[in-house]
Amino acid sequence: MPLGVTAQGVLDIRPIEPKARMDTLLGAYRALVPGRALSITFDHDPACLYYTLQAMEPEGSFAFDRLESGPDVWRISVRKVAG
Repeated sequence: MPLGVTAQGVLDIRPIEPKARMDTLLGAYRALVPGRALSITFDHDPACLYYTLQAMEPEGSFAFDRLESGPDVWRISVRKVAG
């Protein structure tokens, strides 16, 4: 399981050093088994993760749902649809 991800598939990115965040996020996503989701908490709008996944992953291979939208906390669920 990637650093910071709980057994329940939860990742709080806020305590992670900013320069290490994207690598942590992508590692956690790539470790997902198809059909599984990861709940991620941010201290900023997570649009950059959405656009990164959209650019790097095949179309339709993930689902990105906003669960909470600021102003202090943003939470999303990202599910790997296909391997």
